[in-house]
Amino acid sequence: MEKKLSKIEIILLSIIGALTLAVIGLSIWIIMLKKKQSQPTPSEYYSTKCASFEVQNANLSQGQIIFIGDSITDLFPLDNYFTSLSLATYNRGIGGDVTQGVLDRLKVSLFDLNPSKVVLMIGINDIDSGKTPKQIETNYKKILKKIKDNLPNTEVYCMSIISQHNTIETYTNLRLSYTIPTIMQTNTYIQSLAQEFGYTYVDLFHATCDSDNALIKSYSDDGLHLNANGFEVWSNVIKPYLQ
Repeated sequence: MEKKLSKIEIILLSIIGALTLAVIGLSIWIIMLKKKQSQPTPSEYYSTKCASFEVQNANLSQGQIIFIGDSITDLFPLDNYFTSLSLATYNRGIGGDVTQGVLDRLKVSLFDLNPSKVVLMIGINDIDSGKTPKQIETNYKKILKKIKDNLPNTEVYCMSIISQHNTIETYTNLRLSYTIPTIMQTNTYIQSLAQEFGYTYVDLFHATCDSDNALIKSYSDDGLHLNANGFEVWSNVIKPYLQ
């Protein structure tokens, strides 16, 4: 016959069980805390990426194609789309970057490699941080002037800022009623600046938006960044300019 547990034994087992659960819970909390602490801040990520660009530059060829911008560019797997080109493509995107960030890192991102062609997409993080189209225009103009002064023979393709869809509203305070008109106004400034400097404006906005000017949902998983479908569209739009 099985021996029945005494009240003391039952209490001890309950205490042991509770302590075990507490230890497991504490372990999980510590792991999550360490994981959170291991995530770099935007400033740290920016600095790390710039440092890595400087190291990479020593082993890269001059006169190639450079994509520069924020996380939308940073996440673009260029090797999946542009291997058929005669020139190599280098990714100089940094997640979270803004127009001022691009302006500050033009030397390590572009000038040191003397690219023959540059694909520039920047501005959405400026918008999402509350910058006005006019404020963005001011910095964007500085970027183009600095490129023109340092790389007078380089072709520059100024990409329109892409739209967003309402998924983004589930994890930010952004609202499409604000962002879409602001994006469209900013794009008009980018187009005008491209013309002013003799560069090419490439309209990816209308190639990726629906009838409401929102980003087509099948092109993004989070409402902001492009997925494989979106990158396919971008590559098809820009590739004829890079042949």
